[in-house]
Amino acid sequence: MVKSRCYLASANTSAGFVNYFDYVLKDAQRVYIIKGGPGTGKSTFMRLIGEELLKEGMSVDFIYCSSDKDSLDAIVVNDIKVVIVDGTAPHVIDPKYPGAVERILDFGEYWDVDYLRSRKDIIKFYIDEIENQYKVFFKHLKVAKSIHDKWEKEYLKGMDFNKANQITEQIINEVVKGCINKVAKEWHRFAGAMTPQGQVCFYDNLTCDIKNRYIIKGRPGTGKSTMVKKIAQAALSKGYDVEFYHCAFDPSSIDMIVIRELDFAILDGTAPHVFEGGPNDKVIDMFTCIDTAIVHEEEDPIISLSKEYADEMLKAKKVYSNIKQLHDELEKYYINAMDFNNVNALRIRITRTLIDLYNAMHSKGV
Repeated sequence: MVKSRCYLASANTSAGFVNYFDYVLKDAQRVYIIKGGPGTGKSTFMRLIGEELLKEGMSVDFIYCSSDKDSLDAIVVNDIKVVIVDGTAPHVIDPKYPGAVERILDFGEYWDVDYLRSRKDIIKFYIDEIENQYKVFFKHLKVAKSIHDKWEKEYLKGMDFNKANQITEQIINEVVKGCINKVAKEWHRFAGAMTPQGQVCFYDNLTCDIKNRYIIKGRPGTGKSTMVKKIAQAALSKGYDVEFYHCAFDPSSIDMIVIRELDFAILDGTAPHVFEGGPNDKVIDMFTCIDTAIVHEEEDPIISLSKEYADEMLKAKKVYSNIKQLHDELEKYYINAMDFNNVNALRIRITRTLIDLYNAMHSKGV
């Protein structure tokens, strides 16, 4: 059994900031919500606890940040149903059952307020500039999405939907066999995202133990997401739990589903998350559903639209990189203001608490 899974619960998409933290928190029996500014050690705090709990034999999910591929937004300790989460903007999380379920960890208690106040003007500049740059970034993504929609329509002109439906039905018949007498659960996440440091994708981590893995190849508008959604609904209707992994560019699209009870995953293996898989994986080429007598992808307007899309995405990536640089400069002021000894002491206490909780549950045979 894989003890550590990686994914994202939020992303900066063409539809704006989208998050699925409700699905991270919904089964938790205990939640630690960290509050504090950038550079206060929230991600390191979670990572070190997660790594220590892995050594103790626990199963831990590491939930990454789309604004920094090296940072964590949360960890989920599955064996004891505990979540530790960064509850600051943009994914503000506040207690629903204070004390009974959630506990606030206020890292603001460990910073030098006088130091930060003396740097008020520069801190305000960086925060306001980052906010302004995000507006520019989302504007580029929105334009890129409109170009991508036009690009898709060119392929839709030659799409054989009957053939696509036949392929989908064949997969459903192969995979979704029998039924389970229970109400199916679903989770919504991101398997990857565009970050300021480049594209990240956790396909292999999330599916490395799956025996029946299908990889879809195709072009924009060839029905990849529609196929995945239909298979997911067929499984849910039979009582199987489904993990939905949304597209971090267009969150209305699904890049992958994983149905662990069926040992099955199907994923979009095309750019920007190119995935070739292994010799036992099945490849589905949706381009076979396109009439090439109608669609001429080596000619305009497809060539022009693909270039326009790439150019607009490049503009977005440059702004995103600039946002990261601004954020790194902002963090320096908070790093200088922090007493990390207190943060480390808190981390050690909570780690010990969680290990004791795990051991107590095991001793009772839970």
